[in-house]
Amino acid sequence: MTDIMKTVNDIVIKLLGLLLMTAAILKGWQLLTEPIANKDIWTNRAFLIFTVEFELALGIWLLSGIFRKLAWSAALVCFSLFSAITLYKGLSGAASCGCFGPVQVNPWITLFVVDIPACLALAVFRPKGEKLFDWPTMPRFAALAGIGFAILSITAPILALNKPEKITSSYEVLEPEIWVGKELPILEYIDIGEKLKKGNWLVLFYHYDCPDCLEAIQKYEKIFRKIDINNIALGFAIIAIPPYGEGQVIAGSPCVLGRLLDVKEWFVTTPAMVLLKDSKATQTWEQKLPDLGKILDNIFTERR
Repeated sequence: MTDIMKTVNDIVIKLLGLLLMTAAILKGWQLLTEPIANKDIWTNRAFLIFTVEFELALGIWLLSGIFRKLAWSAALVCFSLFSAITLYKGLSGAASCGCFGPVQVNPWITLFVVDIPACLALAVFRPKGEKLFDWPTMPRFAALAGIGFAILSITAPILALNKPEKITSSYEVLEPEIWVGKELPILEYIDIGEKLKKGNWLVLFYHYDCPDCLEAIQKYEKIFRKIDINNIALGFAIIAIPPYGEGQVIAGSPCVLGRLLDVKEWFVTTPAMVLLKDSKATQTWEQKLPDLGKILDNIFTERR
């Protein structure tokens, strides 16, 4: 292995180590300061804590320069996995890759600017001629492992035990499952809240960049177009959650359009839906939305 190749390989490994530690610190900061949806693996708090600890450990290892060939192999596997995950998020329409905590980065940018270039750089600048295990450096590795374990044993409990508040002046976590039987607690933050206080309303909350939301909106709009609205006692409202965007609602939609005011940041898994009766929530759903026919049957049964 030439001196130039070895030097470049060392630079690549250390840069990736710094990148991993930066990503871990940003994600850790987000876990301490912002709530998470905790609805799937990508927003599961335990998984995110594991991710932070893993990236910290690997980042420390890469920066140490110990067991270079083994570290290179671990980095290549890691960034190959990152590439697959980022590709999945890009194809699924995610707004951010989630790699850098509160710093929102489009998955396609991360894939083509960070993950794929990292894999290519690792593949080109391989530590040729080096042993997988350099036994004389084992004492240094043991010392590094001890330091790393000490760091992880401190950071993991801090992240696990210090959960941010669910409601503050700057953000709020929406939990539709606890709304049932109560007046909709966020009516005052909806620009059409007064209209929703009377009668039966099916209210759909959506994010403009949520593919499942678009599918749900199109499905329900199609159904409501076929219904004589004057003969049913059910209104349909679509509420945009900030940041707002374009393109979800079709022109001439039979639904009532509204917005959740951007006076704070809202955390909720979308699409989310609630059935209101005189401003009180009677049923709620998240992600898996209901059959409109059953809702109408229940309303007509109550009217009889």
